[in-house]
Amino acid sequence: MQKRDRANRSNDERKVKKWNFFVKKKGGMRFAWLERFHYWWLGGRSITRSIFRIVAAWQGVAIISGVLATGYVMAAFYTGAGEFVIRVDHPGEKKMILSDTPDFPEEKITLKGKAIKEADNISIFDIDPQVAEIDGEHNGPDYVAYTFYVKNIGYDPITYNYALSIRRATQEIDKATWVLLYHNGKQQIFAAPSASGGVESQYSEYEFPFRKDARDPQRYQLDEKKGIYQLQALPFASSKIVATAQRDNLQPQEVDKFTVVIWLEGEDPECGDDILGGTIEMMMKFRY
Repeated sequence: MQKRDRANRSNDERKVKKWNFFVKKKGGMRFAWLERFHYWWLGGRSITRSIFRIVAAWQGVAIISGVLATGYVMAAFYTGAGEFVIRVDHPGEKKMILSDTPDFPEEKITLKGKAIKEADNISIFDIDPQVAEIDGEHNGPDYVAYTFYVKNIGYDPITYNYALSIRRATQEIDKATWVLLYHNGKQQIFAAPSASGGVESQYSEYEFPFRKDARDPQRYQLDEKKGIYQLQALPFASSKIVATAQRDNLQPQEVDKFTVVIWLEGEDPECGDDILGGTIEMMMKFRY
C-alpha cells in the first residue's frame, strides 16, 4: 500500500471517494432482469448486487481490482446489526450501569454506536487530540471513537472485569487494527503482534500524540542522537481479545470513565492491499 504524507494532507484530500459495496434495498436484494441489465450495461449503481451473483462474478473481480489500485482500505467496525456495542453482563441483581454522560440520565446496561461502513487507513496523528474529552459516540472520518461511563449503583463495593474483543475479522484486517483505550484518564495503545511475532512499533520525527496520558510511559522513546521518536504498542491479549483487565473495589456511586478509539494504522506493515474490503466486529463487555 502506498503511504501518504499525513502531516501535509488537506481536508479535501482526506475525503477520498468511497465505494459502496453493500447496498441493501428494502424488501431484499432481488430485482427484475431488465433493471439489472440496465444497471450493468450503463455502469450504474448495482455493483453490490452484481458482486453477489455468480453470473456477474468476473465483473465484480474487475471492479475490485480497480479499487485495489487506489491504495485505500475500507472496513466496518461493528457488532451484530452494524454497531459497536458496550454491554454489562449481570449475574443477578443489577449493580452496574452504563451511560454516555457522567450524569447517568438513564440506567442502561447496553450502549450502541453507529458503524463506520467505509474507512481509509490513517495515522495516529490523524486522531483528534481531545478524543478522550468528548462524551458518547464521536467517530472521526476514518476511526471509531466512543467515551462512556460505568457506575456502581449497588450498596457494596464491586470488582469487575472488562474485555475488548474481536468477534469476527475478515481478510486478516485485525492485523492492521490499532486500539487506543483510555481508563480514568490513562491510556494504552494496542496492536496485533508483528508478522515475526514481535511488538508493533512506529517511528516519527515528531512526538507521538497522547504521550502525556500514557499508563506505560516507557513505551514512548526518543533517540536524541537521531531525533527519532518511537512508539511501541502493547500486543493484543490473544487472537480474539484486544485488552482485558480487572478493576477492584469500585465503591457505591463511584464512576469510571472509558474511551475506545479504533482505526486502521497506515504505518503498520500489515496494512496492505490484501486487507482491502475486510471487516472487523468488536465489542466491549463488563462482568462483575
